Amino acid sequence: MRRTAAILALLVLTSALPASAQPLTSNGYNAVPGVPQPVTTMPFQRLHSAPIRLTNLGLTPKSFAISRPADATTYRIVNPCDVDIRLLGTMTEAESVSATTGVLYLARTEATMGTSRPNFVSAMTVGAPTGDCTPEMHYGMGGG
Repeated sequence: MRRTAAILALLVLTSALPASAQPLTSNGYNAVPGVPQPVTTMPFQRLHSAPIRLTNLGLTPKSFAISRPADATTYRIVNPCDVDIRLLGTMTEAESVSATTGVLYLARTEATMGTSRPNFVSAMTVGAPTGDCTPEMHYGMGGG
């Protein structure tokens, strides 16, 4: 009787365990779970030494002529301001960023973005800064 109870208990336990064999795909091969691979990015490499300074930003949009290296694929923006800023790459000085256009960059952050190859950058703050607001840009390659 004890032996029968032990065998029954063993059968119940083994039937409750999930199958250790890997599931088959529709073509009959075993499905091997993928191991996530880390994303590798190239470090940002500046292509010029002097930063592009977007001086004295405020609530009114300002345009800045930029000189971008021909082989630049990305730019890095550093926003030391105590307010968020908006930037818009433009082809002419007449085009400008607004409260609803451009890319928003949070206060006291940096970001690396792909470049659209503009001739000008239009910039403005989202709120009134309490001090000097002069973000810096560098063109380069890589980053992310």
